[in-house]
Amino acid sequence: MSTSDLKKLIGTDIGSYTVTKYISSGSFGDVFEAKHIKTGEYVALKIPIQTDERNGLKLLSEELKIYNHLNVNGGCKGISKVRMMKWEEPSKKVLVMTLLGESLEEIINKKKRVQLKTVILLAIQLLDIIKFIHTKGYIHRDIKPDNFVMGNPLDSETKNLVYCIDFGIAKKYMRGEKHISFKKDLKFCGTARYASIAAHLGHEQSRKDDLESIGYMLIYLFNGNLPWMGIKTKDKKERYRLICKRKQETSEEKLCEKLPKEFLIFLKYVRNLDFDEKPHYTALKKMFMKLYESQEYTDDILEF
Repeated sequence: MSTSDLKKLIGTDIGSYTVTKYISSGSFGDVFEAKHIKTGEYVALKIPIQTDERNGLKLLSEELKIYNHLNVNGGCKGISKVRMMKWEEPSKKVLVMTLLGESLEEIINKKKRVQLKTVILLAIQLLDIIKFIHTKGYIHRDIKPDNFVMGNPLDSETKNLVYCIDFGIAKKYMRGEKHISFKKDLKFCGTARYASIAAHLGHEQSRKDDLESIGYMLIYLFNGNLPWMGIKTKDKKERYRLICKRKQETSEEKLCEKLPKEFLIFLKYVRNLDFDEKPHYTALKKMFMKLYESQEYTDDILEF
C-alpha cells in the first residue's frame, strides 16, 4: 500500500472495528490500530498488502496457523492471541491481534541505546520466547527489534513483557521427528542487519540462526549501532554481500567489547553450533540471570 492508501483506511469500518491509526508494515501485511464499534476495545488488525492481495491472504492464513499452533495449551507469555476475521466478503480477511505497545525499534529510535539492565532482562525473556517457538518446531527467520513489541503500557500484567510478532516467514525445521536437511544456494531470507552469516551465504536456516540474530539485536540495543550499518550501494545484492563480509571480518570480541563477557560467550556459542544441534537455552538463560544478580539490580522492570 502507498502512504495515501494507508491514510484512506483511517476511519474505515472493517467488520466490527473502526480503523484508528496506522502502526507498521509486517511480512505481507500492514498493521493498524482499530476500535471495536460496540465495546470500545482496541486491537491490532493485520491486513494483506493490496498489491498482492491473494498471495498476501494466503500468507496471512499460514501465519495464523503458526500462531494457533504456538497458542495450543495456553501458549507462551510472549506470543499474542490471534484470530481471522472476514471483511466485506469471504475473499477479504484480516488478522485480529492483541494491541501491544511500542516495538524495540521504535524505542531505540527515541532513546538511541538501551541500558545494560534492560538488555540483560530482554536477553532472558527472548531466550524463553525463542525456546518456546523452537520447541513447537518452528524457526522465526526474521529476528529484529521491529518484531519484538512491549506489552500494552496500560495493562499492568503485560507492560513489562516483550512479545514476538510477525511469523510471516517462519518455517518448520522439524518434519515429524526429523530435522530438515542442510541445503545451500538458497534465496536470502530475513533482514540483512540482523541475519546470521549462514543466512547471507544462502544456507538453510535452523535454530542457531535465530539465536545469532538475537545476539546481533542485543548488541544493537546496547550500542545503538552495528559495524555493518551504513553500508550503502544501489544494488541490494551487493549491499547484502558487503554486510556479510563485514560480519565475517568482525570478531565476536570486537562486537561485544563494550558489554559484559556473557554476551561474548553467548555469541561465540551460537555461532559455533552445528546446523541441527539443539541449543542449551536453559544454560544460556541462567548465565544472563547470574549476570543480572551480579550487577545488584534491585528489580526486574524493563526501563527504557
